[in-house]
Amino acid sequence: MTPLQFATFVLDFVLVLATIIVYVARPQIGGQLARGLRILLIGLVIIGLSSLVETVVFSLYVLDLQLVELVFRVLISFGFIWIIWGFILMRQAFKD
Repeated sequence: MTPLQFATFVLDFVLVLATIIVYVARPQIGGQLARGLRILLIGLVIIGLSSLVETVVFSLYVLDLQLVELVFRVLISFGFIWIIWGFILMRQAFKD
C-alpha cells in the first residue's frame, strides 16, 4: 500500500468514525422527528462506508476502475435515499 493509499484509507476510516459519533451524539428527541433523524444519519453512515469500501476494494483487488466506480455510486445513491427518507419523515413530524 502506497503512502497516498494509506492516507486515503485513514481519511475514509475517520469519515466513518465521525458519522458513527454523530449518530451516537444525536439529540434525544422523541416521536417521528427522532425516527427521521435516525434514518437520515444512517444514510450518512452509508455514504461514509461507501468511501471506505471503494478505497478497500480498489486497493486490495485488481478490478476494473469503472466497476469500482459503479459500485461506489450505487452505495452513495442508497445513502442518499436514506437521507431523503429521513428528511421526509422529519418534515411530516413538523406538519403533525
